[in-house]
Amino acid sequence: MRNRPFPLALIAACSLLFAPAGLLAEEGREAERVSRASALAPGHGVVILSVRSELYLLDELNVWFVREGGSIANQEDLVRFTRSQSALVFGNHTTKYKVRAYALPAGRWRLAGHGVRCEKVPAPDERCLVDVKVLGIGQTVRFPSRGYDEDAPVFEVRAGALTNAGDWGLTARNTIEWSQIPADEARRWERRLDALPDGPPVEVPEGYRLRYGLSPRSYQDDKNRRY
Repeated sequence: MRNRPFPLALIAACSLLFAPAGLLAEEGREAERVSRASALAPGHGVVILSVRSELYLLDELNVWFVREGGSIANQEDLVRFTRSQSALVFGNHTTKYKVRAYALPAGRWRLAGHGVRCEKVPAPDERCLVDVKVLGIGQTVRFPSRGYDEDAPVFEVRAGALTNAGDWGLTARNTIEWSQIPADEARRWERRLDALPDGPPVEVPEGYRLRYGLSPRSYQDDKNRRY
C-alpha cells in the first residue's frame, strides 16, 4: 500500500476529531435496508447494491443518487449509499464486495455524486475542500469527491420488483465506476428475494464502466493527484 506524507495524514485523521459539528452533516437520506419482500411498503421496490473503494477511507464514503424528475434539494428525492473503513482493521479492506438490499420508492435513480466529508452533493466536477487546523498546524485538505452530469448511470426501481444495481467503486482516479456484482456475491440476496420479479438492467454509459480491478491504496494527498 502506498504511503502518504505523514503530516497531512496526521492532520486529516485528527480533523475527524476536531472538526466543527456542522462539517460532519450529511445530506440526503440513507437508503433503508430490507431483508424480506414482505417488508416492502406500497409503491416501493428492492435494489441490491454494493459500494467499494480502492482509496483508504478516513471517513464514511457517500454515493448519492437523485430521482429523475426530482431535486437534490428535496430529501425525498435524494438517497445515499455508504461504505466505511473499520478503524480496527489494518489496511484497506473496502475493495471487498459488501452487497446489501434496500427498499426504495419506484422511479429512475441517477448517480449524482460521491464524497467523503462533504456537506452537500458536489456540483459536477466540484471537489470538497476542508480547512483543518490541529495543534497549530493548518492545511486545506481535498477529500475524494465529485458531482456528475445528466449522462451519469441510472438504475430503475419498480414497485414490487427486484433491481440488481451492481457495484459502484471509488477509484484512485476519483471516479465512481460501475461493474456487475459477481454471481456468488449476489446469490444470497437473490435467493432471499426470489419471490420478486426482476427489474430492468442498469443503464451505464461506457465511460462509467470499471476499466480495471480495484487495488487497495492508501489515502493519498492532493499533491499526488489521486483526487
